[in-house]
Parts: sequence; C-alpha cells; structure tokens
Amino acid sequence: MTQLTPQQRAACARAAGGGLPFALWRMPGADAFSMIVSTSDPFEGPVFGDDIAPAFAVAPFRTEDGNVAWHLPADIVVTDTLAYRHGAEFRPDAATNAQDAFAALPQAEPVQAAPSDLPDPAPTPRAAYEARVARAVAAIKRGEAEKIVCSRVDPRPLAPDHDLRDLAEALARAYPAAFVCLISSAPSGTWLVATPEILLSADDSGVETMALAGTQWPEPGADIAALTWPEKIVDEQAVVAREIRRAFEAAGLSRFTETPAGTVQAANLCHLRSDFHAPPAPPAQLADLLRRLHPTSAVCGMPRAAARDFILDEEGATRGFYTGYLGPVALDGLTRLQVNLRTARITPTHAFLHVGGGIVAASDPATEYEETVQKARTIGAVL
Repeated sequence: MTQLTPQQRAACARAAGGGLPFALWRMPGADAFSMIVSTSDPFEGPVFGDDIAPAFAVAPFRTEDGNVAWHLPADIVVTDTLAYRHGAEFRPDAATNAQDAFAALPQAEPVQAAPSDLPDPAPTPRAAYEARVARAVAAIKRGEAEKIVCSRVDPRPLAPDHDLRDLAEALARAYPAAFVCLISSAPSGTWLVATPEILLSADDSGVETMALAGTQWPEPGADIAALTWPEKIVDEQAVVAREIRRAFEAAGLSRFTETPAGTVQAANLCHLRSDFHAPPAPPAQLADLLRRLHPTSAVCGMPRAAARDFILDEEGATRGFYTGYLGPVALDGLTRLQVNLRTARITPTHAFLHVGGGIVAASDPATEYEETVQKARTIGAVL
C-alpha cells in the first residue's frame, strides 16, 4: 500500500513547522513516495541548462520563458533516511548549518497549509462558466482561434483536523496511475495534485511527452476498450498531437516516434492519448522543446497566443500555477515535468479545485460544465 515512510511524515511535519518549502510525490505505478526539503530559498531559473542543481520545479500557466520555473532546492532528500546535498552529491551528514538545524525544528501536527499572501482564487458559478464557454465558442466561430481551454474554480471546505499527508496518501491509493504530488512554498502556495499528463520527461534513456485530450466518464465497470469517440474529440486530440510534432521538429528532435491515439483511463475519466519518444538530447534542445510545449494546446488552445490572450482576459490571474508544470529536476539523472491538472490550491481552510476543458466550435456549454464536474471528482473524492 502506497504510504509515506515514518521519516517522510516527520520531515513533512518539520518542514511545515519550520516554514520550509517541501515537495513529496509518487510516480505513476510506484509504491513509494519521493520527497525533498529546501533549507535554502526557492529561486527562479532554467529547468534545462548547464550545471542545473537537483530541485523540484513549479511553473505557472503564464510565463515569459517556458524553460524558467521556480526551483525548490533539493537540500535534503527524504526516503527511509535523510540525505543532505553536498554540492553534486548527497551524504548522510549535514553540509550546512541550516541542514543541521532541520532535525530540531518543531513538528506541525497535523500538517496543514501555511497562511499565504497569495490571494484566494475567485469561485466560478455555473452560469458564469457556461457564459465563458459560450464566448469561447463565439470567438472560435469568428475565426479567432481553433480551440480555447476554459477553466473554473470550485472551492471546497476542509475539515478543521485535516492532514495534508493523509490526503496525499489517499490520492496515491485511489489513483495508482497518476503522478501524485503535494508541494508547498511561499512563491507557489500549497498544491495537491493527481495529474495524468506528462509535459516533458528527459533522462539518459530519451525524451518523452504525450498528447492527451478529450474526456468521457463511462459508468463504473464499463469496457474501456469498447468506448467510441465523437469526431469533435478525435479532432481535438489530433490538434494537440500535431502541435507536439511541430515542437519536436522545430527543436531539432526529428527522430521521434509516435504511437496511435488510444483510450486511456485516468481516475473516473477516459481520454485519448498518443505517446512521443525521442533519443536523448542536449540541454539546449530540451530547453527549446520545453519553451515550445508550454503551455500545450491541451491546456491553452490553438493558436497558442490567441487562446492565451482569451484566457487571460476571461480568467485574469486566477489560474496561477494551474495548467503550469511541476516535477523533479536533475534528481538521479531524471527531469520529469507534469502538467498541473486534477489539482487543488490548498489554504488553511479550503481546497480550491481548478478544472477545465477544451472548447471547440461544436462545444455545448452545459456539457462542458458537466465535464468539469467529473474532473473535480479526482481531488474531491479524498476531501
């Protein structure tokens, strides 16, 4: 059963008690969590480049440079034991006074989000969301865009005695195929995530991403292999895949492979997905590819600039880190960035669920709202 180790539970409590940034995550299909704690300050910097230090990265939806993210330095790596960063190595003894002081920090029980100066996102009533979708459809029919991804915010109260460690474990047990994550830092706030979508993964074995689009919510026990997809969704997924092909080619990674689109299940939802793989690439090419991928058409729309302008006009700064990306960077030779979907911004009293969907000319506002209701069940099921 997937659960945090005693050392990870204690480290999470100390990080929360001492106001330190931390991230814990469970890879899809894995049994164990990984965890880092930062005893130094988060900073903005490139994800791919020369001499990138191990960290956990988190980037917002809106960025000037898609290869730049907030880095939570991996000063302490926590598994069954604590390992402290000494330059490029991790050792069992502390290298700095801040690392040495970590063991003496008070433990927060239960672990909850720290108060933040970040504003709470504004809730989106059903009528407002359906009107937003209708405006997106109208813009698409006028030829201003091919696809626009609209999102909304659904606030849920948290129990006074909730513990974020327990919620992360519950998510990991409920969704074994998802990337499950709990991250907390001053720049980002606190986020609880169970995302099905890779933005970009790179290590010595190669480069991977996926084109994920379209949503259905079949009845429990339904034969997933027998699902059929309407032309609208097939076309939507094809747009996402087309843009990924263009990004690979423009970044000089022309020797990539692509699987045919097929149905995959993520929690209570099903999507159309095709997978991309390319040979290992140098940091400069990976940085170029990341800039071209983020934000993908799956979370923004096409053309990207027009869709992004519509989103920012409609949603303002509400998205924050929703539909940005997050994940470990340069840890054990792996950088794996996930799209921040099926996610909630956590405050001391509420979980603000962020949900959305891709809008095309044939979209129906009421149906699109129902899709967001189904997507909210991913995080909502454990609250």
